[in-house]
Amino acid sequence: MRWASKAPDVSGVECMNREKRIANTLLAAFSAVSLALLLLPMSSPVRSFKACLSYVLNPMPYRGSKAVERLADAPTAVMHLILADVENNELREELRNQSILRGRLAELQRENDRLRAELGMKPAAGQILLWARVMERDPLNWHRFLMVDAGEKEGLEVNAPVLGLQGEALGAVGRVSEVGPHWSKVLLLTDEQSSLAAYIPDRQWEGLVEGVGGARLRMNYLPSEAQFAIGETVRTSATSATFPPDMLVGTISKVYARDPFLTFQSVEVMPAVQPGLLKEVLVLVRQKNS
Repeated sequence: MRWASKAPDVSGVECMNREKRIANTLLAAFSAVSLALLLLPMSSPVRSFKACLSYVLNPMPYRGSKAVERLADAPTAVMHLILADVENNELREELRNQSILRGRLAELQRENDRLRAELGMKPAAGQILLWARVMERDPLNWHRFLMVDAGEKEGLEVNAPVLGLQGEALGAVGRVSEVGPHWSKVLLLTDEQSSLAAYIPDRQWEGLVEGVGGARLRMNYLPSEAQFAIGETVRTSATSATFPPDMLVGTISKVYARDPFLTFQSVEVMPAVQPGLLKEVLVLVRQKNS
């Protein structure tokens, strides 16, 4: 039986030899350039080339207050060029640091707003406050509901009141309508199926705030002879079955013309908290006994 002899890998050997030749050539070139720079007189072009080459290969020594000293022998034009690049790099680094600081300050501001909202909110006995992040909005149901990342495992229950923080205003947003293990569906006040008892503190008139499927609310069953002013505050009533009393609902944005066939009049209410701007919500949940 004949055994076929295996041919040597010529391509691999040639590749290695080519890399060695390239490396040797580059080394010889750098050596020649270095020797030429040492032997040549320190004329302006040579000093310019040395300064530029030194900065390109190792720019770190030129950072800081000693940059001018290191460039003392370089021509003025080269010195200004390198110093401008150094200053540009320092400014870019400063901008990056400022961007990081602004992000941290914004996060601290949000945390401060959250803590202030919690301090200003006094839950009833047996209730605790729970923050939940908004994780989903349906564009087709923008004024109907939103989804949050807390559910039954976190203590949320159906009909739990949901509040939102917009600026320094903590106001009613809606109520929990569905609960999963770690998610919940929040029915917004602007949904047509939502309603809550509310009153106008300046007048002490009570009515029923109802959603109309849009960005505004409608407050019905107000006295027909009453007078209203644009901008008056609307708050939750003590008779509300879901929300704690005196929670901010919104402000009167329009007074509807009286309907002679109705025994009451209505006003339009601008919600104090716009659900579409919320990143997180505050839910009032019952405290479970351990």
